[in-house]
Amino acid sequence: MSESSSVSRLSGEKIISYGLVFFASLVIFFISQIIQFYLGTYELTTMYISFCAGFILFIPLVSLVLHPLLLNKEGKSDTFHFRTLFANIGLVCVVQFLCFLIWMTDAIALYSLYVDQNSFLSKVFDIQTQARGDMTFEFYAFNFVLAWLFSLLSMIVGVLPCLIARLDNRGVVGDFVASFAFAKAHKGLMCLYALIIASSVLLTLLYAKYLFLVLFPSSLVWVFIQLNKKYILSSVSK
Repeated sequence: MSESSSVSRLSGEKIISYGLVFFASLVIFFISQIIQFYLGTYELTTMYISFCAGFILFIPLVSLVLHPLLLNKEGKSDTFHFRTLFANIGLVCVVQFLCFLIWMTDAIALYSLYVDQNSFLSKVFDIQTQARGDMTFEFYAFNFVLAWLFSLLSMIVGVLPCLIARLDNRGVVGDFVASFAFAKAHKGLMCLYALIIASSVLLTLLYAKYLFLVLFPSSLVWVFIQLNKKYILSSVSK
């Protein structure tokens, strides 16, 4: 009886986890649409890609709700208490939001310097520079590369340390060291996972916005599960 109740509780936690990651995706989607609308109002639609890239910085925060999906080294799911997550999520939200604001400040400067030297933003922030011609393509390419880099860094310094803390709990420093060691040992996979996540955000929000609600949470869940499995395998093989 207790075993069946434990199984049903774990199943319930997983359902909640999937629901929360979809809800987080929905929030990001609505925010992106509001931003896109106002950027269009001020004829700054080119900047939208920078906001899309910035959303990737929230991946460590969103991935926290996926922890009920984690398997331990015995291949079993441990009991997860969401109240513990919600008790500490406020500080994480503040840090992630600050990172997003810092990136957007830099993005505004880059846009004003290289894309539109006469834009509304250039006048508001008093950014003066010599005309450099139309560098819209370069701006897009730069943001795509940066989105991939944000995704890679988010996994290494955000997703993986939290995952390792749940499985091994080596301490803050130890978790980060283990994360970097894992990333170094699986460079190719980490780059691929980063590309998958970055593409699921940028390509969908830019060219097929409603697909974001399917591809982003699906990609994030799949990558998270793969990281969990790979880490367990690498730990067992040591």
